Amino acid sequence: MHRYLPLILIIGLLIAFRILGSVLPDSQPNFQPLAALFFCGALLARGWRGFAIPFGIWAVTYPLGVGPVSNLSIFVTTLMALVAMSLMGKAISDRGFPTLLVGAAAAAVVFHLITNGAAWLGDPMYEKSALGLWQSLWTGPPNSTIPSWVFLRNLMMANVLFTAIFVGAQLRLPRLMTLSASPSPRQS
Repeated sequence: MHRYLPLILIIGLLIAFRILGSVLPDSQPNFQPLAALFFCGALLARGWRGFAIPFGIWAVTYPLGVGPVSNLSIFVTTLMALVAMSLMGKAISDRGFPTLLVGAAAAAVVFHLITNGAAWLGDPMYEKSALGLWQSLWTGPPNSTIPSWVFLRNLMMANVLFTAIFVGAQLRLPRLMTLSASPSPRQS
């Protein structure tokens, strides 16, 4: 049971934030731990499981999201951005804590560029020019109440925060599990 406790806690955290984000989409848009889980996948589980676990959680909770969840092109674009984040995390998973935090922020920027760049390419409301790309990346659609940069800011903050939590859990939990599993010394 102790071996699965970190995974159970992470899944619970993800589901709670996904539901909270769906109930209150305007309070903290894009502030969720899922992207950080993709980024930290190589740290949390070895091999294919480092991607499969976050993907499974995302696939199950995707319908709880806000927005056009039935749009296949948005689903595929988001998946491509999450794969890019996962590959970035895997590439630097053996680096130190500060590098992982900077990588988490950079991965958020890459995610934003991929998803908003795809929106610029595919959505006819955006002019196909540098100005239209800027609108997609920074201000968002004309009728949006929240500019795109807020989504980027929140994703960066969430990625850095949850990466720190996931990395901290990886560093502390094995030691705590070892201490709790070892027999206590008896007095004679």
